[in-house]
This record gives sequence, C-alpha cells and structure tokens, in this order.
Amino acid sequence: MRTRDLLLGIFMILGAFSSNAINFSRVNVAWQYDLNFEVQVSHRVVRTDEGIIVFLRITSDSLSGWNYEFLVQDGYESETHRNITQVPDSLFNTTNQVVLKLTLPLMEESLLVLKFSKPENFYYYDIPIKIGTLSFPGVYPANENGLPIMEKYINRSGFKWIGNNTFLATQYPEAFPPADPPMADMKPLAPQVEMDTSFLFSDDASFLENKFYTVLKDSLASLGVTMLRVPPYFPEYRQLGELIESMLYLTSEQERKSMLKSKNPKESFDSFWMNTYSTKSRARNAIRRYYNMVEQANVLFTDFKPGWKTDRGMMYIVFSLPDEVYRTGNSEEWYYDSGLAFEFTVISTFFAPKTYALRRNKDFEELWYKQIATIRR
Repeated sequence: MRTRDLLLGIFMILGAFSSNAINFSRVNVAWQYDLNFEVQVSHRVVRTDEGIIVFLRITSDSLSGWNYEFLVQDGYESETHRNITQVPDSLFNTTNQVVLKLTLPLMEESLLVLKFSKPENFYYYDIPIKIGTLSFPGVYPANENGLPIMEKYINRSGFKWIGNNTFLATQYPEAFPPADPPMADMKPLAPQVEMDTSFLFSDDASFLENKFYTVLKDSLASLGVTMLRVPPYFPEYRQLGELIESMLYLTSEQERKSMLKSKNPKESFDSFWMNTYSTKSRARNAIRRYYNMVEQANVLFTDFKPGWKTDRGMMYIVFSLPDEVYRTGNSEEWYYDSGLAFEFTVISTFFAPKTYALRRNKDFEELWYKQIATIRR
C-alpha cells in the first residue's frame, strides 16, 4: 500500500470516536512514561506566520494495527473539541516508524490531542500548541536527512537548523544543579547561569558537548529553541565522573566525596557497589537497574539539564514508573498502587516554557529515606 493511502486509512476515521472533549485530569497517561509501551510518540511544534506545524514521530511494532484521530480543544479540561480533517504529510515511513508533518492554521485552541486505538484499547497523547500567552519558535533542528529532531538534546554532529537563513545562538555552561530531595525547601527553578558567548551561524553549527544553547531566528525574536549538547552515548552515561554524579539520590554526600577524592575513583566506585550489595552478581544487577533508570529519565525528562537532574527524573529514578498520571494545564499528578502520590506544578522560564516542579513537603522525609534504604538492600 502506498504511504499516502496508508495515512488516509489511518487518519480519515473521523466520527468513529466520542465527540466529548478530553478531560486529562481524569485520563491516565502514565503510558507516556513507559519506554516499553507498545507505542512510542514524540513531537515538536513550530509556529510560523501562516500557521502551526506539528511534527510527530510514532513508533510501534505494528503501526498498521492502530487507528488515529486528531482533535483540538481549549485546554486540558475543555468541555468541547473539534476534529482536524487534514491528513498529515509523511516525511519518513517504515513498517515500525513514521514521521509526520501536520500543518494547521493559527487557532484559538491551545491543545492538540492525538487519539489512537485498537478494537479494545484507546490512548491519548497531548500536544500543547500554546502555553499560556506563549507560543512556539519558528525554527527547529533537523538531522542529516532533514528530519526534525524531537528530543531536547543533540548527541552528535551533522545536524542543521531550519526556519531562517541565519540564526542567533547563545551558549551557556551546563551547570544547573540536580533536583533537591522531596522534603527540601522549595527553591526557585528559573535557571541562574551566566552565558558563555553569543554568535550567529547559518544552517549548521558546531555546538560543544556539555553546553546548553538557545537558538533564535534573529535578535528580535522573543522565543527560541533550547537544546542541550551532550556526548554521543547520551542518554546513557559511561564516564566515571558522570556515573558517580548521577548516584546522587542513592548515596550520602560523604560517600560521593570519598569516591571523587579517592586516588583511584574507579576502585572506590566498585567498592561502593560491592559493599552495598555483598556479591558481584547482586552488585552487577543493581548497577544495571539503577543506570537503566537514569538513562530512561534522560530520555523522558531532559530539558535545559539532563533528565536525571529534574524533579520528575529524580522521582522516576527513586520511585519508578508511576501507575497513574493525570494532567491539567498547570499541574501533573503521579499515583502509585502502593498509595504514594506526588504533584508537580508547571512553571514557565525563558529556557523551558513548561518546567515541572515537585510540590515538596517535610512529611516526605521518612518516605524518602525508607525508599533509598529499600533500593540499597
């Protein structure tokens, strides 16, 4: 079947679903944080003078088994929605992955919803196309094949920028601190860091590893793309310093300092895991589990700093994937079958229009240390 025919078959199924708007405060979207879920979706939104462009990457072992529908509504708790009849353009298509470009006119609604279903299951994927009074920039990064990069990080050279003839980049050190534990006092999340330099470039640029960048269309633009330049093996960590630093949530300050100041940090690193887990096999399994969670947090939550350093990344690593996730326009709530619950509040900064800040509470202290002790056992 030709790509165009396949897309028509997938998307032109309007009227098959309920006309009620989607109230995300009642819809469990925890699947979006499960990297083993049968469908993976990511997106990037670009705003132009003519309209809104939404790029989507959908990956599944059996794409043809799903039906899809787009709709737009006023927000996360809207009462009405309307269906989108445009058929997206296919930029890339294989048996298990498709990259789509959906072009929409400028509109009042602030939320685009992708609904996909099988005969007995359906799921929602939310795409803000307006965040408060903010919109989205008119530039975006693309890989060597011209396909949009959906991630908020770049781990290789050869990418380029699309949306203008020249671009303005501002470089910052990746010096943002990790998240504070959930019982700590709430601190301002707006990044406080001095820029390194600012420069103009054409469609490609040599961004330096472990630096953070904002890219604007020109000096008059008020919105830009934020992008973290990371090593080629990211979202994994392989360097000893990275491995020790990301042990923050599992170790005491004294344990980390001991490893970093050791004459042989590698030996101290190995000794920590052996002393904690008693045998080589248990230590090896614990290392694999812990750094797998760090990697997943980097995939899911990286923005202006690596995902493991964010509030959601911290809670994901320590408490694992939540069983239920519910969203509103300004918050996200996580629930676990054990009875645990955490709330994250959305704040906007220059670097990230949607940053999720954990609502901290002194009552979390006992829970936190109990969970750390459980992991270390």
